Parts: sequence; C-alpha cells; structure tokens
Amino acid sequence: MLLNVGLHQGFRYIHEPLPAGDSAIPVLGHEQLVEALKQRLRYSHGGAFLVTGFRGVGKSTLVTRALTEAAEEWSGGEELLTVHLTLARPMTADELLFAVVRRIVEALEDRDLLQRLPREIQGKLLLSYMRTSLSYTQTHSESVEAGAALGTGLTGRAGPLSALTPTLNLSGRRTREQATEAAFLAYSETDVEHDLLRIIRLLSGTEGRPERQRRRTLRRRVRGGRLRIHPVVVLDEIDRLTDNRADALDELEKTLARLKNVLTARGAHFVLVAGVDLHERAVRDADRGNGTYDSVFAWRMYVPCLWTAPERLVTELTRAAPRPGVALSAWASPPASATSATDVTVPDSVEGGLNPWRKSEFNKYLAYKARGLTRRLLQEFNSHVSWEDGAPALRIAREDWERIKFYSELETLVAAAVDHGLPGGLTPVPLDEDRWRLGGYHVVDWALRSRGRSFTAADVAGAAGAVEGQEPGIDPLLRMDSNTAERLLRHLVRFNVLEVVSEAGRPDATILGNPGEVQPSYYKLTRELRRQLDRFARRSESERAELHLDVSWSPHLHDATVTARPAAGTPPATEPVPGDDGPMPLPSPATDAPDDRTQAPAQAAAPISPVTVSPIAVLADRYEVRELIGQGGMGAVYQGRDTRTGLPVAVKMLNRALLTEEGFRSRLQREAQVGQLFHHPNVVRVLDFVDGPDPALVMEYIQGPTLEKVIRDQGPMRPDAAARLATDIGNALVQAEALGVSRLDLKPSNIILHPDRGAVIIDLGIVRYEHDQLSGNTTQTGVVFGTAGYLAPEQAQGQHSDIRADLFVLGVILFLCLAGKPPFPHEGALLMLYRVVTEEVPVHELMISAEFRDVVQKLTARDVAERYQNPVDFLQALSKAPEAGGD
Repeated sequence: MLLNVGLHQGFRYIHEPLPAGDSAIPVLGHEQLVEALKQRLRYSHGGAFLVTGFRGVGKSTLVTRALTEAAEEWSGGEELLTVHLTLARPMTADELLFAVVRRIVEALEDRDLLQRLPREIQGKLLLSYMRTSLSYTQTHSESVEAGAALGTGLTGRAGPLSALTPTLNLSGRRTREQATEAAFLAYSETDVEHDLLRIIRLLSGTEGRPERQRRRTLRRRVRGGRLRIHPVVVLDEIDRLTDNRADALDELEKTLARLKNVLTARGAHFVLVAGVDLHERAVRDADRGNGTYDSVFAWRMYVPCLWTAPERLVTELTRAAPRPGVALSAWASPPASATSATDVTVPDSVEGGLNPWRKSEFNKYLAYKARGLTRRLLQEFNSHVSWEDGAPALRIAREDWERIKFYSELETLVAAAVDHGLPGGLTPVPLDEDRWRLGGYHVVDWALRSRGRSFTAADVAGAAGAVEGQEPGIDPLLRMDSNTAERLLRHLVRFNVLEVVSEAGRPDATILGNPGEVQPSYYKLTRELRRQLDRFARRSESERAELHLDVSWSPHLHDATVTARPAAGTPPATEPVPGDDGPMPLPSPATDAPDDRTQAPAQAAAPISPVTVSPIAVLADRYEVRELIGQGGMGAVYQGRDTRTGLPVAVKMLNRALLTEEGFRSRLQREAQVGQLFHHPNVVRVLDFVDGPDPALVMEYIQGPTLEKVIRDQGPMRPDAAARLATDIGNALVQAEALGVSRLDLKPSNIILHPDRGAVIIDLGIVRYEHDQLSGNTTQTGVVFGTAGYLAPEQAQGQHSDIRADLFVLGVILFLCLAGKPPFPHEGALLMLYRVVTEEVPVHELMISAEFRDVVQKLTARDVAERYQNPVDFLQALSKAPEAGGD
C-alpha cells in the first residue's frame, strides 16, 4: 500500500444531499449563496425562486442547508414548513397541485403542527386533502373500487389525518357532511388551485373570517395568538425532467404559466431547482419584460461549480488525530526542522511518506475527475476510502498511483488551457466561466474516448449531430463551438496528447463538390496514450466505463509505461520524492508537430503488433480496426486484422461528419462494388463491405510507402523508375477502361510502391462507373470532385470526363516523379484549378529523352483531343522511350 492516510473519525460516505450541521464531510463551498437564499426567504412574504446549475454541483445540498438554517432562525411567531417534491417525471399542472396540497397537509401532520391549528382550519385543510385524494385516485386508477377511493395511505397515524383512513368508522354529523361534500366536489380539478391558495392563506393567518367569528378570534390572539405557518415548497430535479430538450422546456413553461397565481402567492415560497437549460430560458425571457419566467420568478440564483473543493475536502478530512499504525496524514506539512519534504521521517507502519507532493498530485487528480461537481468529487474520493476496525482511511495502492499521476498531469494541461480566461475577452460571468472550464475537460474526455479514430473539431463540438454508434459531441449545454474546440485540440497536440493526421487546407485534400470549401484538420489520439488508457481500463472497471473501452479482447496487452518527456531545459512541474516513482513528467510541447502551414500527408504505416493496443472497433464480429494509415476528405483508412484468417487488412471508414449523408454512404458502397470488379496487381483488391450505421470497406493491406512519401524523402526518381511506375498505372487504366471505370482519383498519396507488385492504386472513392447511375453524382456538370493539383482541365471546370482525364493526371504524376515537385505550386485550391485550366505543364524543364518528353507532353495536353485517346496508345508510345527500354 503506497498511501494509508487516516481520515476524520466522523467521516461517512455521502450519497445524498448533505444536511446542515452534518460533520461527515466538510462544507465545500457556496456559503454566500446559502446566506443569500436565507435572506430572500427571511425578508420577503412569498414568491418563486429559481435555483440553477450544472447537474451534480450541489444545488439540492445548498437549498437543504439554507432551509434548515432558515427554519432554526425563523422568527415572528411563524413556523417554517418545508415541503419537498421531485419532478423527475412529467406531471400536469393539476397533478402537481394535487401533490403539493397533499404534501403540505402530510408535512403538517408529520411535524405535529396540524393538531395545533384551530379546529375550523383543521377541518378546511382536511377537506382539501380529501378532495385532492379522491381526484388523484380517480385520475390515476379509475379501476380502483369505490370503497378504496379514499386510499390516503395514512393508516396508523395518530393525528387528525387518521380520521380519513377508510378502515375507520367516521362518526359525527359534521364529519359525514365533510365526506359527502368531498365525494361530490373531488372531481373538479379546476378547484385545486383555489384550494391551495386557500391553504396558504389559512396557514399564514391571512384568510378572511366571517363577522361572527372575529370576536372569538380576537380573544385567541389575546391569549397568545394562533400558530402561523409559512410553507416553502421545493420542486427539485427539474433538470432530469427537461434534460435540455426543447419540447420538455416548452411543456414546463406552459405549466409555469398555468401555476403563476400559485407560485407568486403571498404567504408561501416556491423554490425550483433546475438545470442550466432553464436558467438560459429565464435569462432570455427576462429581456422581453413580459414573459412567463420574468412574471413567475422573483429571483434567480446560479450555483457555480466548486473548483477548489478537492483541496478543501482533502485538507479537512486528513486533519485528524493520529491513530496507532496510521500516519497523521501523508500530506501533512513537514516539521519546521526539516529542510525539505524528503527529510520527514516515515513511520514504519506506513509505506509512503509525509509528502506534500503526493497531496498536490492527488488533489489535481480529484480536480480532473470532479471538474467542479460535488457529486463526482465525492464518488471519486469515496472509491479510495476503506474501513479497518471501524476507522476510515484513504488507501491507495502503488498500481493505482500511476493512474492518479496520469490524470493529475491531464489536469495540469487542462488548467494551462482554460486558466488564461474566456475566449474572445468575455466578462467572467460564473456560468460562462464554468462552461469554458467544463468544456476543456469534456474536450479532453472526448479525445481520450476516440480510441485512435481520426476526428475533427466539429466532431467534438457535435456540429454534425448525433450519429448512431458514434461518440456524440460534448454536452450542448456547454455551448462549445468548433473554433473553440479547435483551439483546445491544438493545445493537446502541443503536449503530445493528440497528433495531427491531416492539416486544414492541405493541397492534396480531395474536393467533394465545392472547390472553395477548406477541408478541416483531423486529429487522433497518440498511440502511447491509447496504450496507457488500455492499462487503466484493464485494472479499473470505472475507467473502462468512462473511457468506453472494451479490453476483454486480449488479456496480454503490452504493459509498458508511457511517459512524456519534457523538452531540454524545461524544469519539472513538480518535485518528486526520492524512493517514489515520481510524477509523470509534464508533457513537453511537441517540437515536430506540424503547424498550420505544414502539410501532414497520409501515408502507409508500418505493421503494428496486434497486441499493443486495443482495437478502435470490431466490425461484423470479424474485422479489428487498429491503427490509422491515412486520412482523406471522404474517409480514413486504418490497418486492421481479419480475426478469421489472422491476416492484416486495410479498412476504409467514412468521416464522422459524412455518416448522416446518404450520398457518401452510397459512394462507399459503390466503391466496394467497383473495386470487386478489378482483378489487377496494380489495383488494390476489395475483400468485403460492412454495412450498418458505420459502414466500412475492407481491402487487402498493401505494405510499402506511398509515392508521396518517396518523393518527399528521396526527391526525384530516376527516369527509368518513373517509366516503370507509369507503365504500372497505365496497365491498371487499361482494365479500368475495359470495365467502364474512370476518375480513379489518382494522386501520389493514393499510390503505394509495393516491392513486388510495383505501383498499386489504393483508392477508388470517387470513381465514375458508366453502368451505375449513382456515378453521375460525382461527375455531374458544374461539380468538382477530386484533388485540385491532380485534375484534368475539363474536370476543373466541372465538365464531363472519361479515361482521358486519368491519362492527364498520370502525366502530372510523371512530372512530379521526374522533377521532384508538382507542375503547379500549392497556392490554394481555387488558384490551382485556375492554373490547371489556363497554364501548360512545364514539360520542357524535365531532363529526359526527347521521346519520353513527348510522351509526357501529349499526356498533359490541355485539349482532350490532343491527348492519347486510350491507355493502350499511351503504353505503346511509352514503350518506345529509352527510359522504358525502347530503342
């Protein structure tokens, strides 16, 4: 056991709102808000208050504390009566009024206040109770027998309500008259509002009395005055009812409008405990001046997140008297004689030391897990508490400390991103600040759950909407837009949590109809982080659930610890203690991460061990999706494994933003159908198509570098090597023409150089198949599909194209291979398209034979009639060039 820290003897697990005065845990905050609510109650005669905040922040605890303290301090000859109702399910206005009437009367009975009221008031209260009971019973269970319609459930009560129990014999003429009156009047639901308002007036002493009773009443007041009661009705958990759903909020607004007279009545307070969604509605409504919320609620109070609660909780609970065998606190300050934390003597019974650094790391871990929400904080803290001989202690095993350090460092990263203030220089309104900070945690959580699948900032923000089977965007209540998510993702890239797999606006991005649309940046979780998270998931069921991981696929995952190293000259974030493993060093800014101007091309990855990390997904119970190979505008390609054969495969999956667009799903399916027509060594083989919410194309895995990588790393190719590549692609085009296929999206990143098969075309995503009407969607006039630098002039203008366009692109690729650079500079998609249409490829710059130059010249002719009219003609001409072995 690494830590064994004694806790306060009064500590108890808390699973409910903490009442005032309970010493199980310390007060964690909101004292000023408690006092503010008490003052509103004390210094007003009635009204409705709206208490809002994020779920789990402690709204119910705050209200409970305020009401408990207010009841103790209440004066003026009144009793404060608290009635608590939970609105977690839909209720009509009438049902809510019935419930309030019943709870008030039952609360009076429970506190022995009902029998202290004057007899005539008792009778009126009982009459109202009976009427609502009868109506409530008939409304919800008309099949109940008439004799049980009075079923108040009050058998065994000793007070006045016991007279209403059906099993008792009612005696006395007045009681029989009341029962008869209730039987005839109980079904008029419109009367319940009147009854509740009357109850409030009766309890507060403001109900008017007949003239003949005034003298008797005055005599009572002389004797000391009758009991006056002030009801406070708490309507809790409204956020579970609305859940940020527009329809639920609309229904609630209608209910509030119907209950306006009750909620604004003098003599009672109504406290509605709701979420941020209702807070926003109320704020917007206030601008109108005459809206429902503005006319109902006399006061609003937002309950902010408690960002300092972890420090407060740990400090207070570990400030306890020592017990035999247990340290006072492994986080106590070192004695004055110690020169450093490492000079503190460690008791033999405790493995670990009196180490302030551990306290700091544990507090940051709790801060990350809690993210300002009291409920999450207590759940996480409680998970590390155990009892021995009736005494609580915080016990942390050495294997758990690694996970604590990991999340402690993530907390440091999040804090570094959000502590600089709100984006756009906004005024730090508590709700905005909470949203900004919570958004930072949610972005990191989303990235950790991505498992290694590529994603964009729009995916994180949920801009594309919910997709079945996919991680949804972060909570809409946080109002996280794509630009803000992008900023946070870049921060994670800088500290090696994420890596950029495709930069926004990269020149080889595929255009999907609109040349002016800039493709977004794509990110993925680093493989090191994935492996670390797998280890945590294997050891902790709660981590498995939070990360949405399933590691049951393999019990033999690689067990190496991943540690990010700081850059040279970067001081450690904290000071480790000798003998301890030390903290996971603060990740350093990535020195090799591409900036906004650097191209991050897709490329083939080397094979990875099938047991290093858990799969990103398992498709059709057969294909494991493991590691990203390349990222395109339409989809991403992953290395995978066929579990039936054990062989590696390549799996192409649509980008998340396109999963809801039927046209792109159809294109992927057509790519599978067309790919299965090819039987050529220079075209990738399509093995399978997996349909469903997240469709995928399964292909053979081609090992080797992309042509793009070869040119980037090695420069221009030898002319004979370029001629062989052109021959390979030309042979593939021969079969493509025979099949009626064109528009193969030829470009360097879509060509892999295999050691035996030569150049292999690996992407058929936007092919045109003349026998398929769906292909017209990718080649219709006026629409551009393809890559700006690798389009024929007719394609750049959105005109009809055929196999001759592929021959033009092959000429451009040949120029790249021979010159080591593309014919047109990368200056943006629109300018590149303009150059393709208006400028000639500078073939004269190539240092090759005249025959070979003539071939490239004819391939890249802007006029389609001047090009080779089919791949066979091209291959025959190429074969005569010396570089291709010709004479």
